[in-house]
Amino acid sequence: MSELEELIVQQELLNQQKKEEETELSSEILDVEYTTRTDYISCAFYAISSVEGLDTGIMTKEDAKRIKRIMRKSLRIIDDCINEMHDELFEEDTED
Repeated sequence: MSELEELIVQQELLNQQKKEEETELSSEILDVEYTTRTDYISCAFYAISSVEGLDTGIMTKEDAKRIKRIMRKSLRIIDDCINEMHDELFEEDTED
């Protein structure tokens, strides 16, 4: 084989490898999973359920603050998701 033919074969192999990598990358992009509002609401509900019965009176101040923070953030997540769903379901029709 001449040097030119070897270079052509090498270039073809590189092009083939590049195409395979692009195919793998595009298939990886298609496998993206999105977190739904329902997932967020469920996780927030589980967080509230796991801390709501705890007695903050026997905890350290730092732990009691942590429980309050978990409750506050979880309620904000639920509120935000519910507001988004409400707005989506009852959006005003501005075309009329």
